[in-house]
Amino acid sequence: MELIFHNVNLSINKKKILHNVAGIAKPGEMLAVMGPSGSGKTTLLSTIAGRLARETGDVLLNGQPVDKRMRRKICYVLQSDIFFANLTLKETLVYTALLRLPDSMPHKDKMARVDEIVESLDMRKCLNTLIGNVWQRGLSGGEKKRANIACELLTNPTIMLLDEPTSGLDSSTAYSLMTSMKEYTESHNKTVVTTIHQPSSQIFHMFDRLLLLCEGHVAYFGDAHKVVDFFDSIGLPCTPHYNPADFMLEKVKESEEIQNLIIENADARRQTDQWPKELKKLDHKLALTSTPAADSFTKTAEEKVEQNGRPATNGDLVEMKLGNNIRHDSQIIRNADSEISILIPDEMAVKYNKQKDQRWPTSWWTQYQVLTRRNFTQSKARIWSKINLVQSVIIASVVGLLWFQLPRTEDTVSDRLGVIFFTYVYWSFVPMFDAITSFPEERVVINKERSSGAYRLSAYYCAKMTSELPLILVLPTGFTILVFWMAGLNGVVGFFGMWATIMLTSILTQGIGFVIGMTVLDLKLSISTAAIFMLSSMLAGGYYTRNIPFWLDWIKYLSFINYCYHTGVILEFTGAEPFSCLGNHTTAYADCLHDNNLGLNLNGTLYFKSEAVLEQMGITWPLWLYVLVIAVATIIVRLTAYLILRFIRKPH
Repeated sequence: MELIFHNVNLSINKKKILHNVAGIAKPGEMLAVMGPSGSGKTTLLSTIAGRLARETGDVLLNGQPVDKRMRRKICYVLQSDIFFANLTLKETLVYTALLRLPDSMPHKDKMARVDEIVESLDMRKCLNTLIGNVWQRGLSGGEKKRANIACELLTNPTIMLLDEPTSGLDSSTAYSLMTSMKEYTESHNKTVVTTIHQPSSQIFHMFDRLLLLCEGHVAYFGDAHKVVDFFDSIGLPCTPHYNPADFMLEKVKESEEIQNLIIENADARRQTDQWPKELKKLDHKLALTSTPAADSFTKTAEEKVEQNGRPATNGDLVEMKLGNNIRHDSQIIRNADSEISILIPDEMAVKYNKQKDQRWPTSWWTQYQVLTRRNFTQSKARIWSKINLVQSVIIASVVGLLWFQLPRTEDTVSDRLGVIFFTYVYWSFVPMFDAITSFPEERVVINKERSSGAYRLSAYYCAKMTSELPLILVLPTGFTILVFWMAGLNGVVGFFGMWATIMLTSILTQGIGFVIGMTVLDLKLSISTAAIFMLSSMLAGGYYTRNIPFWLDWIKYLSFINYCYHTGVILEFTGAEPFSCLGNHTTAYADCLHDNNLGLNLNGTLYFKSEAVLEQMGITWPLWLYVLVIAVATIIVRLTAYLILRFIRKPH
């Protein structure tokens, strides 16, 4: 498909970034967008892709204005290589194919599509290699670039937008990558637009057309091999055997006088035969529509279009933030229905309106299943890492040894309360901070995939909750078994009750971690926020102090640890064997006083019932009520996290 962008203007934060930028890219050709840093290259690509709302101008595919559905024919390969680090290249490509290729396409055809792309980009040898990150070795920089492109090519787009595909690569790797892209472009008749900062002379000569930008203005547009002649014609000759790309960038970064000379002559070319006829026609139409008579005709035509069931323009802007390492002018991007400023015939408008392309390539259920499998694979390596396994075993062993086989005596009641409190607190900290630290990396991947229309947010969120549920329960289960046995806590019923409530606590605190991580985007600040929240909950949890000032007594009802801890206490001291008294008058339990007959006198030793601990602590709520509060809090927190992700931290 032929891509035309005409007189594109755009400002960000009241700063004009693009000034009447125009160009054309044809099937089987590569258009290079070049210019110094900050010249508007990435901004232009984001505008063409529909991720930035342009002020004026047109973006057309085969002469038709681009709307949301037509944008699905465009793929946008970001400069940053954003992937899940714990997946292999093959897993990444397969999951992408299952998500982005339609349900109507047989599974074997989807896998064949993956194989085709792998062969085209020469990635067979690294299929089973982890993607990796700065902490874990994986694909090389060039392989990640190819993987980035491969994920977008799976949907067989007609227009490919590549943002700095060679950045960070050595000259040999960059040349190999661009050679593969050139071959793919020609063999599959694709239209490719790529920004590139400073290509080698070999790479430069691969391009068919060139758009050179200078401070957001068009400094040159035309055949790439004629750019040297253009500069020579305005008195800026290129030294023989000098890289044309280096020469151009040096000139557009020179004095303001030189820049103005280049821009003025580039504007003058629009009136010559060197300017593409397609763009000249649009210039002519724009001139016609600027007259009063044309304005009247435009209004009438728009009314006719609306009578046929299609509004003249539609601009619902949605903010989206891209991942890290993307320049400022492309960090905050927006989706927008294309503003149609060129009149189209009524019959074309009606036909255009009748196109009923599905919004999503796959059903909700398909997305949920694929995302669940993918997230399980990705999260398993993180949650079940060797560090976490060793940490859990060591902490459980230390706890078990410190509280090993506690005797059932009055002086060990406080020890039992201590081990119960520590267990619930520990399995509050671990899931919460895991959720907080893992979410930033995941967020940028989700933003990228959602911006390309891969899946619904609800499918992703439900899949994440489901897939991580069994993962976060395994380690606390092992911990509880080890500690419960070593400390000699209250029986089988007590064990299963405590295990269930610890699981519920882990699910609750993971949800709290999601809420904090989604609300506070700065990692250090989110960790500090979580620490303050957790420490406050601990202090008001009923273990460190029970005599809270009356004007602060309400704070204990806001502490989730208060409910979790008291649940564990009820399970430990209900229906358990009695405790032996200390045999002195300093006891806190009336049953242990020698001058009454309430105590159990066995073999000359006084005992008190375990339920007396609950009375002494002032626990009057039944067990089910504490559990109900925790369960309701879990549901509220999970729903809150979804609403934040949906309406506050929109991924697209």
